[in-house]
Amino acid sequence: MIFYNLLLYCLFPFALLRLFSKKEFNTAELKRIKERFGPKDLKNCIQPIWIHAVSVGEVKVAALLIKELKSNASGLNFLVTTTTVAGSREFNKLFGPDVAHQYLPFDINGFTKKFVDKINPKCLILVETEIWPNLINNCFKNRIPIFLLNGRMSDRSLHKYEKLKNFFKKIFSKLDLVISQSQKDLENFKKLGVKPNSISVDYSLKFSNFQNENHIETIEILPSRFEKKVIVCASTHPTEEAFLVETFLKLDSKKFHMVLIPRHTHRSSEISEILSNKKVNYEIFTGSLNLDVEVTLVDRMGFVETFFSVGDIAFVGGTLIPHGGQNFLEAVKFGLPIYSGSSTYNFEEISEDLQSLRILNIIESIEDLALKWEEFSNNSQIKELSHNYLLSRQGAVERSVEKLTTFLKV
Repeated sequence: MIFYNLLLYCLFPFALLRLFSKKEFNTAELKRIKERFGPKDLKNCIQPIWIHAVSVGEVKVAALLIKELKSNASGLNFLVTTTTVAGSREFNKLFGPDVAHQYLPFDINGFTKKFVDKINPKCLILVETEIWPNLINNCFKNRIPIFLLNGRMSDRSLHKYEKLKNFFKKIFSKLDLVISQSQKDLENFKKLGVKPNSISVDYSLKFSNFQNENHIETIEILPSRFEKKVIVCASTHPTEEAFLVETFLKLDSKKFHMVLIPRHTHRSSEISEILSNKKVNYEIFTGSLNLDVEVTLVDRMGFVETFFSVGDIAFVGGTLIPHGGQNFLEAVKFGLPIYSGSSTYNFEEISEDLQSLRILNIIESIEDLALKWEEFSNNSQIKELSHNYLLSRQGAVERSVEKLTTFLKV
């Protein structure tokens, strides 16, 4: 741990600079900077169940866990920490003041030790794969149970951890319970030192987000002179928008309308420049969908499901670059045919399932994607297959919480 901590102290000034340089960092975030160094004054937060959820998707999983835990045991307190600004905003939208919240401190030993000592949680629940050595080590020293739920460990991540195999084996061996998303994830966790009797496999907790109808923002669709199919390109990353715009330009604009929803909305000015340079007729989304323009650019959070609910075709980003893909399940919920690039290792098992059902189509080139979109026709079978697929994978939240409550004896 000595070398790790020395490295962190050296990198700490750069981590701060990176935080300050982010476009979403503003005056309100500056006032919260102390949260990155240790615990803030959290009222009515006595020995909470502590859930760390990095960003938006993990916060939604945390909401499912809290709801189920509350239905199983009364009198529990909860604390949710996040890393990103988007995650914190999602938390405030879902919970408001009802649940304690702050940013997770940097993984400097002094910061995490002070945080763990002050909070004294009943347990720590990590969502997906948030492995912070000092955080885990300080919880272990304080005999605080550490659970990793919805665990992911791709081959790519495994290779990174194996570069310091002995160090990380000591860290992973301190996890009391791991529930992984697939058998392959499970085997990779074992290779990194998770005890075989501490790990099991279950479906992704994100499937349970679609068990009940969530509130979806409604939008007005302005009438068009032409009947158009709506292509919703969600969670796109740098360079992907240029690829998608080039693809769109090969289509008949009287038949198609494209919606671009970048993963990080502060990139909207960069995407606007791409559209302007390509002389694409576009509008920034203001609350209504104007099909008479060629492209709608969405520069605000929380509208992915809204557009999938009115779309005909889905494209999921983070797949044309070596990022591993974003969540496919939001598009599956609305029974849309899905297109993506080949980089899907973040959702490997789900991607394979969807490909086998012919819901997901992996594309190789602009010409390939343009041809598939041109040949598109509505397929009611995809809606039925999507619905049955989601139904067959329910119950993971309930099973996970049952294991947690048994372990904690609450």
